[in-house]
Amino acid sequence: MAKKHEDIELEIEETQEEPLRDDLEEQEAAVETEEQEEQEEAGPEEDAALSAREQRKATIRALQDDTGSERVNISLRTILGGDLLAGKWFRRQIWLIVLIAFYIIVYVSNRYACQQEMIESTRLADTLLDRRYKALTSSSQLKEMTRRSKVEENLEDSTLHTPTEPLYNLKIEEE
Repeated sequence: MAKKHEDIELEIEETQEEPLRDDLEEQEAAVETEEQEEQEEAGPEEDAALSAREQRKATIRALQDDTGSERVNISLRTILGGDLLAGKWFRRQIWLIVLIAFYIIVYVSNRYACQQEMIESTRLADTLLDRRYKALTSSSQLKEMTRRSKVEENLEDSTLHTPTEPLYNLKIEEE
């Protein structure tokens, strides 16, 4: 196990030191020479680590290839390792990705603002309905208090009382 752990550390150190080159031929030549050196040094225990490394290098080469003739095996390791970000396709499409991200942010913020307005509208409608109910209640209480029977009950202690004689009309002469 210690040997595999050392291989992983060695693999990480080499990828950090290795700069990305724009020229595909130079990279292929460097990869071939490194593979030859590693095959000469590698024992039977390191074959699994080498094959994984070779697969990763092939993925990087395919991502940097302009022709797109090879299908890229995209795995979790290539995504988390950042190999997709180093590819030419990604570099060509970066502004499209930025534009899509901008539209997504605008869409989400617009939806949020719309939901806030709908919540406010619902709250105002509920408040209006509540105030209408209160106005109707107040109006019915006022009508009840101004009925003749209620007025007479309230005037029992005063000198005012209900007239017993019928009403009469005053005649006004028109000129």
